[in-house]
Amino acid sequence: MVAKDTISTEFLGLTLRSPIVLLSGCVGFGDEYSRIEGFSSKSIGGAVLKGTTLEPRLGNSPHRVVETPSGMLNSIGLQNPGVDEVVDNILPSLEPLETHYFANVSGSTVEEYVAVTKKFNRSSVSGIELNISCPNVKRGGMEFGNDPEMSA
Repeated sequence: MVAKDTISTEFLGLTLRSPIVLLSGCVGFGDEYSRIEGFSSKSIGGAVLKGTTLEPRLGNSPHRVVETPSGMLNSIGLQNPGVDEVVDNILPSLEPLETHYFANVSGSTVEEYVAVTKKFNRSSVSGIELNISCPNVKRGGMEFGNDPEMSA
């Protein structure tokens, strides 16, 4: 009997069916790709959910996307229902046995990151991604990722 070809991979102690992990924002909260005919979450190694904050956010007013000669720019504004809605209602509706789901934690202060992360720690997510491109309101709106001390 010939072994079935596989592209599974190990990542931080997790076995992923595929090295392909869908990026945050591309699949919203895990339901967008389920509407694509023929697509199965079993086809990917994982999906990073849309950026989630402590409180719900409406996001920026339209127009959120603009085409430039160099490509597309967007400014969605972290529209999301808040971590309680994601943990209590959205995650339970997903199929955690079909693929791995990773949370994208966003916030404006270190305290918000900690609070959101703690809530995801009691959920079914396989891992947490910190969105350090969020503005730090305590440091004049500078992104956390621009400050090596804050990023560490």
